Amino acid sequence: MVSLRRYLRAPKSLKPSEIFKQDSLSPGKITVQIVILQLFYYATAIVLFYIWAKLVGHKLVMLDWLFSSKYIDFTNGYGLSVSIIWLLDSLICVIFLTVIVGRSKLAWDFGVTVHAINFIILLLYTKHLPSMSWVVLQILSSLVLIFLGTWTSRWRELKDTFFEGMVEATDISTGMGNLESSTSEAGIEMKDLESQR
Repeated sequence: MVSLRRYLRAPKSLKPSEIFKQDSLSPGKITVQIVILQLFYYATAIVLFYIWAKLVGHKLVMLDWLFSSKYIDFTNGYGLSVSIIWLLDSLICVIFLTVIVGRSKLAWDFGVTVHAINFIILLLYTKHLPSMSWVVLQILSSLVLIFLGTWTSRWRELKDTFFEGMVEATDISTGMGNLESSTSEAGIEMKDLESQR
């Protein structure tokens, strides 16, 4: 008898442990990162909208808040609140972009991809083009995600490569009586980068 279990197993190349070992530009890894980032983008928005609705007392219309442009309006408080929540969502997703992607070169691509997928889902859900205020909000949201994501990813890259090993802590615990001693004797010694070449 043929075991069905053998056919239900994922190939070794599709296992998450194998995908994240791949090169940062491999299609499998990029696809998984896009899916994970998109899920975190919507999960964060769901949590923020739920908290806001419970605090303010609005009726939960989660799918319309997520996949429709009819509530985004800059002329009333309700629409401004929804817009601010979307901007806060992009601000929080900067952390996810930095952790999941981690490369500043790819931050632009992922920031644009998240909002392009959001646009496609909105078109499929509403079956019409979004309002102009939604387009302006998505441009602002993508700019937040792109620029802050690039900056934090670049900072993370530089922290791991450039700043590692530059400073050696020697004897930092100096007593109060040694305050007049010179700085070369007291705490941190800088490495000479020119002599390392």
